[in-house]
Amino acid sequence: MVKNSQIDNDEINLIELMYNLWEGKWKIAVAVVISFITVISYQSTKTKNFTAITEIKPIGTLELNKFIGFNNLVININNSNYINNSNYINHINTSEKINVKGNFNKITSLRLLNLYTNILNDRSVFEDAVRKFNLLEASQYNNEQEYSEAIIRLASSIKILSPSVSANAKKGNLETSYHTINFTHHDAEKWISVLTYVDEFANKLVKKNLVGEYINTLVFLENEKKYQLEDVSIKINNYSIDYERETKDRLTYLEEQSAIAKKLGIVKNTIEVQTFGNQNTLLSNVKTDSPFYLRGYEAIDKEIELIQLRKNKKAFIKGLFDLEKEKRAIEQNQTIERVKLALQSNLLENNNEFSAASINFITTKFEYKDNQKMLIAIAIVIGLIVGVFYVLISSEYQSLRVSKKN
Repeated sequence: MVKNSQIDNDEINLIELMYNLWEGKWKIAVAVVISFITVISYQSTKTKNFTAITEIKPIGTLELNKFIGFNNLVININNSNYINNSNYINHINTSEKINVKGNFNKITSLRLLNLYTNILNDRSVFEDAVRKFNLLEASQYNNEQEYSEAIIRLASSIKILSPSVSANAKKGNLETSYHTINFTHHDAEKWISVLTYVDEFANKLVKKNLVGEYINTLVFLENEKKYQLEDVSIKINNYSIDYERETKDRLTYLEEQSAIAKKLGIVKNTIEVQTFGNQNTLLSNVKTDSPFYLRGYEAIDKEIELIQLRKNKKAFIKGLFDLEKEKRAIEQNQTIERVKLALQSNLLENNNEFSAASINFITTKFEYKDNQKMLIAIAIVIGLIVGVFYVLISSEYQSLRVSKKN
């Protein structure tokens, strides 16, 4: 009998529980609404961050066609013997020759893109832009050092990602893939301003570096030409000096031999000549190891006279003509002037028309992390739990008060 009473009491309590919850439904609803409003208010005050994804595109074919003339000139120079035939350059080793020749590089879209991305990877250009457009408020930091360190950390968080093979590409569907700039922040307008500034600055710096590279190469070629001319001129002068010394020594020798021949009374050539002849050939056997004075002083004196009467000495300097041709070729070489003209006519001197690559900031994708729905769902659940507990505790408290009065 006691057991059945206990069961009846339990059933009555369950019904009463449901009844109390129904009676307190508005209180539960109020708890849910309060929780909901609290979450919405929190979301409205919280900064909404995004991840911006921006493509870096190389220059197109039309832009690259502007450098065809310059590239053809570079190819001709690199394929010529101008550098490798240099007397100056021959003094350095083979690996250095290759490096010197390689300083004249063609302008290609890939090379320009690499120069462009290298500047971005340095991050200093982003640091300048972050400071310029106040992505961080200086007033929030205690001193300039903390502010600068925060800027460096923020700039370091910017990711320059190389193209990756997409899933579609692996399946055989070709897709155009570019370098991208990825950055997480909350102010889209300021970030677009940063990208615009960085794009303009990077292109100017690439142009400056290219011009500097070619100017350095031109300076090298000018110095090389100068050194070549100096070397050839020194050789020509040495050949002339050597000729004078050799001629002086020759005359001294001939005068000595002439004196001997006069002393011995040898007027004509007395060098023994043996001839062997047949119908087809005539051979002479001259004993050339015989003393020179045996040729006779008449022949020796005539040779001395002719040497002393020479007016065009250059004709008797062996190898001089080849050196003069080499010097003339160096003086007439127009490589430096042609490269200078090519630089001026291929847009490297025009700030408005040169482009190495471009940040496609107009099509930047802003990806927001949307946690609002999940937070609202959690708020509703928490509101329900709080409301139910409040109703149950309030009901139990009233029941205890009633029982104490009775």
